[in-house]
Amino acid sequence: MIITPSSRRLRIFGGISVFATVAAYIHMRATWPQTPFDYARDYYATVTSYFNEPMYNNTLYTDGNQDFIHRYYNSSHPCEAFPGTDGILLVMKTGATEAFDRMPTHLLTTLSCLPDFLIFSDMEQQIGPYHVYDVLAEFEESAKAHNNDFDLYRDQKECPVSQKACVDAKTDRQKAWNLDKYKFLPMMEQTWRMRPGRDWYIFGEADTYVFWSNIVQWLRKESKLNPREKIFLGSRSFIGPTAFAHGGSGYILSGTLLKHLIQENPGVVNQYNVRGAHECCGDLLLAQAIQEYEGVKMRQAWPMINGEKPSTLPYGPHHWCEPILTMHHMNAEEISRVWQFEQTRKTDRTILIKDLYDSLVAPKMRVSREDWDNLSDDVCYINPDPSAQQQAEGYLRDRQKAEHEMNDVEKEAWKSSENCAKVCASLDIPDKDEWDEDEVTSRQYDSPTTTTSTSTSRNASPSNVAKRQDWELSRLEKRLNRSCFQYRYHKGVCCTAKSFKLGTPKPAPDSDNSMEKWRSGWYLKGINDWIDAMGECREPAWKTPEL
Repeated sequence: MIITPSSRRLRIFGGISVFATVAAYIHMRATWPQTPFDYARDYYATVTSYFNEPMYNNTLYTDGNQDFIHRYYNSSHPCEAFPGTDGILLVMKTGATEAFDRMPTHLLTTLSCLPDFLIFSDMEQQIGPYHVYDVLAEFEESAKAHNNDFDLYRDQKECPVSQKACVDAKTDRQKAWNLDKYKFLPMMEQTWRMRPGRDWYIFGEADTYVFWSNIVQWLRKESKLNPREKIFLGSRSFIGPTAFAHGGSGYILSGTLLKHLIQENPGVVNQYNVRGAHECCGDLLLAQAIQEYEGVKMRQAWPMINGEKPSTLPYGPHHWCEPILTMHHMNAEEISRVWQFEQTRKTDRTILIKDLYDSLVAPKMRVSREDWDNLSDDVCYINPDPSAQQQAEGYLRDRQKAEHEMNDVEKEAWKSSENCAKVCASLDIPDKDEWDEDEVTSRQYDSPTTTTSTSTSRNASPSNVAKRQDWELSRLEKRLNRSCFQYRYHKGVCCTAKSFKLGTPKPAPDSDNSMEKWRSGWYLKGINDWIDAMGECREPAWKTPEL
């Protein structure tokens, strides 16, 4: 075949073009790491990950918590870092009126990593592949028949459709509460029968969240407790003089205690089933039975076993460097968010209460919010007028500060939300740049003709350095002992708090009366000063259970 000059030129041109393209690619590829378009490569990496493992934007990631949680959420191995739970059994208590609202989220998150657990309710049900046992099925019929507390139990069984259609969880809440107290002792009996021989039994409710990495570490190592002893752990509550482990916070029985309570005392369940008609709460009944039959008192594990959740925890003294084991009042969305936090945090060290604040609460803190209750109620300021005092709630009147102890700002705090906001600021302490001891010392010892270098030398004298150190220590102590972090104003009542909490929304008032509106505020400078003064938690502040 004859190659014409024009064809030859085209081939040469084509070769040169290919060579130039390859050379340009090599050159550009070498410079990519130096380009400012890092976000593009990150985005490309996340897109390609969809073809390999599930990777999503972490919806918890926001301004303020970038140092604590990852920007992306890899959900392909949720149980990879989950601790081994051999010898530890979780038992969850729920009710037919709430089971399908609360339990599915548990089953999709923490429970999905447990090899075994039990769910008890007041009705036998099935949630997907998971069975819910009726803990009251063996309750004596004669005891049920003439007890109005079992009206809901009977109504649930007669419902021909879903419980949601037959029973209104809100209107029947008191009925569900009345029925709930009868579940505790039968739950002990059935748990031992179905799953005997465990070292530890952790009991929680449908709104209880368990931090498994922490609780396993504590039970096996940090607590120094022996499950062969009779041990009852929880967060202490009182009804009258009687102390008991709060059920919603979660509580723990050693296998030895559970075994002895059930096997050696066959009449305990029936006896306390009858007694239930005369008591308010099942967790109280359980504590009474353990005390009466085993002589064992509950050991306090608060604040690690806790009755609050991230938005209501009182961050500050006693709620900072302590590890968190359980939380209470968690709805389905909150359970999912805390699970997501556990899955995406940047460290595998022990989860402290401080970590919940840094990752979940701090980014949401503001100077103020309307239609919001941040739960401030430690110290209150109420209009001294007798009629205003009478209208205020009794527990708020009990928390008033004595007038002779108030400063001028506090005496005016009840008049408006703006006045209330000034209380925390009035208790403030100076910043470092407000230190003037050097200047005072210079004025005392330096003549008008003293040079700057001489003044500087005298200011750095040993006595002056000591004064500065004493001032710094005093300032640090005042920051750590701060007693006012936030305020709440409603109906002419100003209250402040000795801790800082996010709180909860309140409905806007129907009227235009500004006094009806809930207003909350946070003294962010004081909060941040306290956090800075605390510094990093060097070691987790594990609590030794106390009687």
